[in-house]
Amino acid sequence: MKTRSRTIERLLAGGVLAASLSSCYSTTITSGKPAAPAGIEYDEKWHHGLVWGIAEVSGPYNLQEVCPEGWSEIKTETSFLNGLVEMVTGGIYSPQTITVRCAAGGEGPPPQAP
Repeated sequence: MKTRSRTIERLLAGGVLAASLSSCYSTTITSGKPAAPAGIEYDEKWHHGLVWGIAEVSGPYNLQEVCPEGWSEIKTETSFLNGLVEMVTGGIYSPQTITVRCAAGGEGPPPQAP
């Protein structure tokens, strides 16, 4: 019985360690154009992926349709809630939060090289 208890303790410790090593992260891409407020359907929308994000379920966004005047900023984020859902499903379902900000209209300054 003592061995079983130790095994459970080790599994729990490993789970806590794995959860503490995971982190939230975000990536933001900007075009250099001034941003308009995000539309409701493209503000913190969940983008669906499978198998640790290897396979996309949502598919790509058509930015010409979403932002006819051009886009200003695209942000992808794995929030705490996204990471929790991914952990609970064992990585089978891996969502990310996406925000698309369209350009405010008119041409802004051209994008600068990094």
